[in-house]
Amino acid sequence: MSKMHYGFLDESGILEKKAKEGNHFIVSVVVVANPAEIKDVVKVARKKSRGKFRVGSTFHAYKEGKSFVKNVLRELAQREVEIIVGVWDKRRKRTRMGKNELYGDLVAQTVKMALKLYPKLDLVLHKRYTDPEFQRRLHDAIVNKVKNMDSVFVAISQQDEKQRRELELVDAVAYAIFQKYNRKNSEFYEIIKERIKKESRLAA
Repeated sequence: MSKMHYGFLDESGILEKKAKEGNHFIVSVVVVANPAEIKDVVKVARKKSRGKFRVGSTFHAYKEGKSFVKNVLRELAQREVEIIVGVWDKRRKRTRMGKNELYGDLVAQTVKMALKLYPKLDLVLHKRYTDPEFQRRLHDAIVNKVKNMDSVFVAISQQDEKQRRELELVDAVAYAIFQKYNRKNSEFYEIIKERIKKESRLAA
């Protein structure tokens, strides 16, 4: 029997083609065998920073100083985590899907990648949208994408950072990968590179 793993998924970027937002949309999953392994990462990073940085009560990488984001990533990289990354190049868009359908498909592709490595997965998605209908469609998109996979199990919930602090960490990871692809800045990515288990292009 496969061991249960716990995944936390977030994305970075926008689906529309806008020059200032870069050409790539990023979906990331941080996977752990035990969520307790990473619950205190931001807290420890704050403590090690010794008050040098002003940090919001909820950590969002794009709002924080670069040095503190690096501290969080360094602390995360020391933990027993693995990272799955899906990258969609917007310049190759050939789909007629609407924005919400496209989002669901890209997330579902990334979840399928994760399940190939971790067949039993308790997955928490960042709850970007509060509309119950959109949440249902996103859930269904994932289920439909993986339903023909043999011997896999995935439990899906949609929560925010206040409910699951682990989502703050996958936000930092998605930010790091966004910087690599859209800003040609790999300084954040290099910190977590050794923890990336799979990094693949998404199709749409």
